[in-house]
Amino acid sequence: MTSATPATPPYSGQQETIFGVADGATYTGLLRLQDDGRYYFAQAQVDGHNLPLPEQHWASRDEAVKALAGMASGTLPAPKPQPASADR
Repeated sequence: MTSATPATPPYSGQQETIFGVADGATYTGLLRLQDDGRYYFAQAQVDGHNLPLPEQHWASRDEAVKALAGMASGTLPAPKPQPASADR
């Protein structure tokens, strides 16, 4: 008998918790390195509110951290959850 496990992006096992303040907004994120060398946030928060980043990937750690700081400060738009497709 096999047990099903939830699908997660393949990551190298390297992860880091990022903390910061940008224009008075505090942010935190769990940054992971994927097997293909791209970075993504497994979770992120700005001022205690979850930030959806399901499809966001960056080529470098610095790009990912700058993007999260930009979203926290408002200089970069935070992605909005996409509504379910109405293809019926």
